[in-house]
Amino acid sequence: MDPSISQLIVQMVSPAVMVSACGLMLLGLGNKYARVVDRIRHFASEVRALRKLGAAATDTDRHRLEILEVQIPDLFHRGKLLRNSVLHFYMAIMLFVLCSFAIAVTKTWLPLALFAVGMGCVFVAILLAWREALLSFRLLNLEVAFRPEARMLE
Repeated sequence: MDPSISQLIVQMVSPAVMVSACGLMLLGLGNKYARVVDRIRHFASEVRALRKLGAAATDTDRHRLEILEVQIPDLFHRGKLLRNSVLHFYMAIMLFVLCSFAIAVTKTWLPLALFAVGMGCVFVAILLAWREALLSFRLLNLEVAFRPEARMLE
């Protein structure tokens, strides 16, 4: 095989390392995203049930409703951050794949530009995931602070 062809193949495979890295990140983020969506649905169902109680609601029921009404918008915000992070990782994968093809068909700056923009997408995705992780801890603090059992111990 011509050395230039084998070198071209090596260059085309190089972006695959980044595709693999993005895939690993997507596994974790996709699972987290699904859990947040499921939790929003569960909380929304709980809110509907508590609102149906009306005047029969106890103090604990009303307190739980207040907590849920605080948590649902934050969970929705977390879901948006995770969705955007996932979409940026998918965009990065697409750009890395295009970079591989561009390496084979062109000798211009295009492969470098595609790779650089792909890395930019990875950077943005990581920032979004980082922000979501910070928010998740805030919601955990809310959950612990508003537990009725915790108030009974005081």
